[in-house]
Amino acid sequence: MKNNFCSYPFEHLYLHSTGHFKVCCMMDEHVTKDDGYRQFNASRDGITALWNSGYYKQIRKDMLANKRLEKCNKCWLAEDNGLSSMRRKRDPHHYEKYTRSDGTLDLQPTDIELHFGNVCNLSCKMCSTQFSHMIGKELIKMGEQDPDFLKWVKKESGLVNNWTSELDVVYDWYKNEKIKKEIFEVVSKHSEKLVVIGGEPTIIPEFYELLEYCYDQKTLKNKKLTVTTNLTNTNPKFTKWLKELKDFTIHASVDGIGERNEYIRYPSKWTSIQKSLNFYATMMKEQKKGHISFNPAIQTLNIDILPEMVQYFETFDDIAKYSWISHVRWPIICDYDHAPIEWKNKVADKIDAQLVKVKNELNRKELEQHSSRLRLESDSKFLRHIQSSFIKYNDAQDSFRKCKSWRELMPDLAASLTKLDL
Repeated sequence: MKNNFCSYPFEHLYLHSTGHFKVCCMMDEHVTKDDGYRQFNASRDGITALWNSGYYKQIRKDMLANKRLEKCNKCWLAEDNGLSSMRRKRDPHHYEKYTRSDGTLDLQPTDIELHFGNVCNLSCKMCSTQFSHMIGKELIKMGEQDPDFLKWVKKESGLVNNWTSELDVVYDWYKNEKIKKEIFEVVSKHSEKLVVIGGEPTIIPEFYELLEYCYDQKTLKNKKLTVTTNLTNTNPKFTKWLKELKDFTIHASVDGIGERNEYIRYPSKWTSIQKSLNFYATMMKEQKKGHISFNPAIQTLNIDILPEMVQYFETFDDIAKYSWISHVRWPIICDYDHAPIEWKNKVADKIDAQLVKVKNELNRKELEQHSSRLRLESDSKFLRHIQSSFIKYNDAQDSFRKCKSWRELMPDLAASLTKLDL
């Protein structure tokens, strides 16, 4: 019989930017309360009540009974198609020892992922209000100048922007002092692996409070920390905190070099990002631990410079890791699948010509896969509408921002789109 067990419900806690909880990042639904419709949220609910709630207890019982849960369909779909999944296939007998008959677990979560709300200092092209409050703020201001544009954005929805319902929403669950204290205590006492995402964690004082709390409790030495950051700033105290950790990884959200990164990750400054990268690189070499993980959001706005990006990343190769999972699909206008085929073929040719300069085999394979994909025609019956929407949205945003435009940065793409007479 196939082992359908996954250890996530027994060791992992996932707190989303909205304050909702999920069993893992792959599961679509939030953890519901025993009434079946209200959801746990860190703005009002603590971890203690959540961790042994009816929802968690039932999932644990089902896992130990070797049931294949519909909630886990994303992992099952991957495995049924011969692909690897996020499922943690560990020995269920270990967890059975600590699980009561009703599903109550006599262990605390050791693997915790905290999304510190959606407060951010950037308004990135492919992001959403769910992860950056700046995007909604900007769209509202654009709508004040041009109400018809904002109506169009709302109408087109996920075609041009990932989040158009509550544009002014700010998620800051960590402002609840009681809940924050409880989460800090659980993280300090029990977590062995801690992942921190935003928003942008490095502008959130509560993130630094958490590190300082664990430092004071002398528990940092037990932890492996991963921080996803846009690298626009660093805190000098990182030197004190990171050197105490068992290990750490900086997930560097870098989507271009120089002006291109500044354009996609507006209003970042490349000099600040280079300063942060050098800060972390120096500390990692001095401490003989830690890695920088480069995981660019690959999209129409940077696929043409991907070889240059890879070569830049490889200058950090002694401390670098690579994560090639982010081919941007939403908003749809960011997906390079829908760019003009003439331009895509030129980009593919460029990638093929640059492969010889790429040292890392994994990186070469990734570039080869993108090159092959670029040569495919889009199968969308709405292709012309997607392309015209790309032009309309980016032209309007560039004009509002008074920044260097996509047309100036990517003249070949602009020329190819112009030929289509959209």
